[in-house]
Amino acid sequence: MPDRRPDPELEQAIRLARQMSRRRFMVRGGLGLGGMLLAPSVLAACGGDSGGGDGAQAANGDKEVTFSNWDAYIDEDDNGNETGPGTTIANFQKSTGIKMHYKKDFNDNDEYFNKIYSPLLGKGKRIDADITAPSSWMAARIIGLGWTEPRPLDEIPNHKNLEDAYLDLEWDKGAKHFMPWQAGIAGIAWNPRLIGGDLSSMNDLYDPKLKGKIAMLTEWRDTVGLTMLGEGDDIVNPKMADINKALDKIEKAKNDGQVLKFTGNEYLRSLENQDISACVAWSGDILQLDPKLGIKFGIPDEGGTNWFDTMCISKGTPNLVAAGRWMNYVYDPEHAAQITEFVQYISPVKGVKDALIARGDTGKQLAENPLLFPDAETLKRTHVFGNLSQHDDIAVQTRFNEITG
Repeated sequence: MPDRRPDPELEQAIRLARQMSRRRFMVRGGLGLGGMLLAPSVLAACGGDSGGGDGAQAANGDKEVTFSNWDAYIDEDDNGNETGPGTTIANFQKSTGIKMHYKKDFNDNDEYFNKIYSPLLGKGKRIDADITAPSSWMAARIIGLGWTEPRPLDEIPNHKNLEDAYLDLEWDKGAKHFMPWQAGIAGIAWNPRLIGGDLSSMNDLYDPKLKGKIAMLTEWRDTVGLTMLGEGDDIVNPKMADINKALDKIEKAKNDGQVLKFTGNEYLRSLENQDISACVAWSGDILQLDPKLGIKFGIPDEGGTNWFDTMCISKGTPNLVAAGRWMNYVYDPEHAAQITEFVQYISPVKGVKDALIARGDTGKQLAENPLLFPDAETLKRTHVFGNLSQHDDIAVQTRFNEITG
């Protein structure tokens, strides 16, 4: 049997982050986007109950703003309140006089597209949210469809703090229609007590000895992407033949009973109660688990996938000025560091590392954490799933949905 010892530096970073994390884990419905976050230098092209209508909220362009974001994705007070005293949102409201309506209703990219973006923005109507948080590939889609407003650059002098790598993406050169929120890495997680050792490859999840004890993510770019990497295929410049080969492998594993379930980040509950022994996982989610469980996370030998989430301003918003001022506020390195210290994701804002160091011992330790500020070796092992045409994207999503049920 090959040597499958996990990366000791990665393990040390996970232990440190677990000890320091103040973020309360909250399970998202549908696709979760918890994940440890990749450095912007590796980026290339990638990809509820919100309501909406023609008059969703009052047109106070510089007085209020609504942000639809993923759950557990901003700092909270000790009572778990995102708007409590001392939080980023509370400080923003106090500093600017702008009322923030913060929603945690962006649960799944495709769900939001089908329920909110397409039926409303697709028909020229406004939606409630002035800012939404699609993952990069969905941002590329809605930007291409003309459903976003250009950033009001005059309101965002802190745009200069955006990491340079985000300015050269094929689908929005200069980042004119988005600003990144956070980013992430997908890899594999396992319980060594249940499997009698460690894992190192995505192919390990397909080992018959784990039959009926694994889970995979409902985000196909991670599940399919990792499977493709396990087969030695390119995901940066993906070919449909390779994607379909990976889908065939996933479908066979599902039909054979190898895969117990496909999930969002509710797979954490299954790891905790030992329903599963291993899974495709977002590293940031694993940091939230009780270290006594002994769950490990690793980037597979063949590589991991990475992604980032965005802030996009919805077409027709009456609150463009306020939206720009929010973006400007969270792109101040001090404010971005406050978010980073709480959520422990990699920030797209220049200067965050120095700002963390200035915050004291806890910040200094985070600034040295290679999961927040990955080293060159880690960056070489992560890859962004390349763009597909809308036709191919829909075809892959449709087949993946049929497989996952």
